[in-house]
Amino acid sequence: MHHPQASEPVVKIPATLLPLVVDVGRREIPSLLKQLQVGQTLQAQVLSQVQPGLLRLQIATTELLARSQLMLPPGKRLQLEVIKGQPLPELRILPQVAAPDRQQLAVRSALARQLPPSEVRAALRSAIGEASHQAAPPRQREAAELFSTLLRSAGVRLEQLNPATLQRAIRHSGLFHEARLATGMPPDAADNKTQQLQLLQLLIRLSSGGKTRQKDIAEPPVNNEQTGNIKAALGDSLINRLMRLVEGSLSRIQLQQAASLPNEEGQRQAWQLDLPIQLPGQTHEARLRIEREAAGGDQGAAASWAVNLAFQFDSIGGLQCRIVLAGERVSTTFWSDRASTHERVEERLPVLREAFEAQGLEVVHLGGVLGAPTEPLISVPVPDSLVDEHA
Repeated sequence: MHHPQASEPVVKIPATLLPLVVDVGRREIPSLLKQLQVGQTLQAQVLSQVQPGLLRLQIATTELLARSQLMLPPGKRLQLEVIKGQPLPELRILPQVAAPDRQQLAVRSALARQLPPSEVRAALRSAIGEASHQAAPPRQREAAELFSTLLRSAGVRLEQLNPATLQRAIRHSGLFHEARLATGMPPDAADNKTQQLQLLQLLIRLSSGGKTRQKDIAEPPVNNEQTGNIKAALGDSLINRLMRLVEGSLSRIQLQQAASLPNEEGQRQAWQLDLPIQLPGQTHEARLRIEREAAGGDQGAAASWAVNLAFQFDSIGGLQCRIVLAGERVSTTFWSDRASTHERVEERLPVLREAFEAQGLEVVHLGGVLGAPTEPLISVPVPDSLVDEHA
């Protein structure tokens, strides 16, 4: 157990200070305090400094009073570690990592484990094919089919691609979940339907199923020559392969979440995600990046938004687009890697201009380019250093 040094700030929650809860009619110890376990970490927010040495805190949905020698401003967020439980809980205030460092750590962790959706789908098709050919146990085949169904449900059929379905797909991606928590906003109702939550539920199911893997595999007589083969079969079972793919998909979402966390200045923020587009017999990713630049303040410049879109279809090749909206002025550029696609884009630009103008927008630039942008419009975020020098 960790014992705090004299220099470490500690908050104490004595029972004599309860009625500390929001409902003044309650006198029992809040259930939150009953559940505290030594070593547990909690997020808290300072609501007020009642008097020197006495703070009003909020932990989850519980408001309480705590003793501390620190003077902390309202709104201050704390990370607390439980170092002593009932009857007199004590929580140590943990040093907080700076936001840029926290983002770098999250990106570095997810980058090593993430898998692009196209790789996940290809590996899943191969695993399902092998499972069918080798007559894998029903439990494993059902899990594989469930994963396949989950991936299909996350996509948008091309004929149904419209603003409403696009908005729904972005909300259900779970991309904004971490950013909302980081800024203290409550979870969105859409979080209960996100692909991230469904993947987590599937991973739990696979993990619990993994405990019974040996029951799903016929156990041949064990001898010295066969031991290695049995271990190899267990290690490369369909369940293990599915778990690696699910974890890779989750890390992909976590990577995009980490890259979307707001910076300290709050002047610029970007959100990036993979949007599966379902075509007959195949699925392709449209990679989407949304950028926001804050208003120019004294210069009076309006906040600007930019949308970058990139996708690769067999029929038209690669196509990238950037749309920038500043106030009521819009600029748009398309990049095509095939001459035939470039010509088709150029033919349709007058129609797009009319659509912009019909919305009351001033078209500053509208054009197509044969080739690629000088800098990638969308790329996997890479931290400044891939190696943790303090590890």
